[in-house]
Amino acid sequence: MTVLGDTKRQDLSVRFKKTADGVYVEAKRSAIGGITQVPLYFYGLLLALGWNEIVAVLRNPVYFIFLILLGVAAYVTYTLNLWGPMLRMSNAASQQALEVGKERLRAFLESSDTGRQAMAMSGAKPQDSDSYNMEALDSSGKKKSAATDEDDADEI
Repeated sequence: MTVLGDTKRQDLSVRFKKTADGVYVEAKRSAIGGITQVPLYFYGLLLALGWNEIVAVLRNPVYFIFLILLGVAAYVTYTLNLWGPMLRMSNAASQQALEVGKERLRAFLESSDTGRQAMAMSGAKPQDSDSYNMEALDSSGKKKSAATDEDDADEI
């Protein structure tokens, strides 16, 4: 029994793909354009609620000197235009720490009976717990692709 012919099915498929692409592009455009600002009265509310902490920092000489040193360090970092490299390095370090943490959690779960049962139910395969792989990262803190690794090996 044929409900739709081939031409009608193909026509509906093309129309569906065009409609889906249009909806996707519109959703993406609306997500990007939805950036808002923090209302100005929130800063006043933050100042009013945090007034006792501000006074505590200004009255304590240790906190006050630490605040001055922090301001000087931020100014030097801004003047030397080092915010970008610092953010990239911290992002790369946090990604590497996350990977090591996942591997240690996996090793801990493999060593306990309950963890082994949970991993068996999820279908995860055990790995060697004594080896930690350090990944080569590019300048943005992402893992390098295989082609980039080969290019780097050729340069050396």
